[in-house]
Amino acid sequence: MVRFSEIIKQGITKKGKPKRSERSEKQSEPFRLSNLGELRLSVDKKSPPAEAGISKTVKDVKGIKEFFLNVLRYIKEVRKNVVDNRAFKIDPALILISKIINTPDQINEIYHSTIFFKPEEDYTISRPINTLVYALKIGQGLEYSAIQLLELGLSAFLYDVGIFRIPESITKKEGKLTDSEVAIIRKHPEMGRDILSPFKKDYPLLPRVAYEHHERENGQGYPRGLKGEQICEYAKIVGIVDTYEAMIHNRPHRKAIMEHVSIRELIWSKSLMFSPKIIKAFIKEISIYPIGSYVRLNNRAAGMVIATNEENPMKPALKLLFDGQGNIMMEDKIIKLDENPLLHIVESVSEEEIPH
Repeated sequence: MVRFSEIIKQGITKKGKPKRSERSEKQSEPFRLSNLGELRLSVDKKSPPAEAGISKTVKDVKGIKEFFLNVLRYIKEVRKNVVDNRAFKIDPALILISKIINTPDQINEIYHSTIFFKPEEDYTISRPINTLVYALKIGQGLEYSAIQLLELGLSAFLYDVGIFRIPESITKKEGKLTDSEVAIIRKHPEMGRDILSPFKKDYPLLPRVAYEHHERENGQGYPRGLKGEQICEYAKIVGIVDTYEAMIHNRPHRKAIMEHVSIRELIWSKSLMFSPKIIKAFIKEISIYPIGSYVRLNNRAAGMVIATNEENPMKPALKLLFDGQGNIMMEDKIIKLDENPLLHIVESVSEEEIPH
């Protein structure tokens, strides 16, 4: 089995500040939209500029596509083994994640490419892949060291394996779930913990994150109703990303909510459910207008967000899809809102409203 110590010897350099003890973390006030001014921070010099993800070489695109295909292939294999009640190897996941962390700016490049390489699968397959990418972005924003990113990435990738033990008659059911079906689904954190327990010796936080990712800051989560510092920080990160993922994608028993609306929900309605520290990092890294979301400008033109803006989350870079008269753009046109002071976003737009 590949161990963290071996990965470090193979080239990972510990970067960033040491993780602070969760016990020393002070409880702060709930994060609100009014706090967005605080996010106008100086851009990390190691982060790519706003045009990151707009243009890539063929080599870059092929490499990122290969990454998505590899993680898709692996998670399918994991699902099959879990369904068949067989053990699976963890080394391929560890190697895939270590390659991302070893390559400068790879986390950001893969994040910006999620709009181009979305696997055409049910949410039980696509969710862990997206959760991995988003969690690494947040960990990067929290200045996690390479070893912490590796731990977080592995935990975020495999946190939901318990859901594979739930019958598809429930996970793929159309319409509202019954109380008994909900009760069965709520057992998946414990199932995930048990499935990952064989890896506990080498990766002690792996089963813990699977068990705690539905716990909430105010104690209203499950299965144990843990609060605040009782919850592993990795589980807090995975928990908010998992919730966001569930909100923005269609599921058999529930329709998706637009990204922008979902993030507002996370801030407004659920600010007591998630750590203010994690919410702030989430907004900074994923942004108010995430990659792949659609927006309308004050001149009536509409486009898709292709790059976020850490200095000003309200001013992302867009690829225009149609102009103010409703005409489909015949040529690619990129607009960086921070360089166009007369333009601003007035509303989010659903994909159904975009001409195809």
